[in-house]
Amino acid sequence: MRTNTKALVPGCMGLFLMLWVSPLNAKILNTTGTWKLNVEKSDFGKDPKPQTIMVKVVHKEPAFKYSVTGTNSKAQPINVEFDGAIDGKPYKETGTQGGTTVTYKRLNDSTIEGTATSADGKTSEAFTLAVSKDGKVVTRKATVKGPEGEYTTLQIYEKQ
Repeated sequence: MRTNTKALVPGCMGLFLMLWVSPLNAKILNTTGTWKLNVEKSDFGKDPKPQTIMVKVVHKEPAFKYSVTGTNSKAQPINVEFDGAIDGKPYKETGTQGGTTVTYKRLNDSTIEGTATSADGKTSEAFTLAVSKDGKVVTRKATVKGPEGEYTTLQIYEKQ
């Protein structure tokens, strides 16, 4: 089974666009920081499990930037960068697995939805991202459609 970074990478980036409500003042918080994929708690559907994924975010609502580094299931490096906004408009990722077009739209203060389409147009995703009440975990649920068929994934990211 090949590593489908076209589906995995946009998903892990979208995760860091999540903004959540502070329990004290119901205000959107800044998600700047480092997030790590919990590989063991995640379910990758038909995609091979990556070895590691780390995402560094610089966020100033609605603008955000992120960089993703890691290692896929075949010990190959993953490097992707993004500079865009949570505004429903399409933006392209750059880097070794770049070229994917991603959109993000806020549903509420703790959930966003998005889409991702690979550079070759063969793989697409529709996803939602939800942050935990304590702001330490983001859960990403996606439906992927591509050459391997249609399947779902669940990714769990933890703030470092």
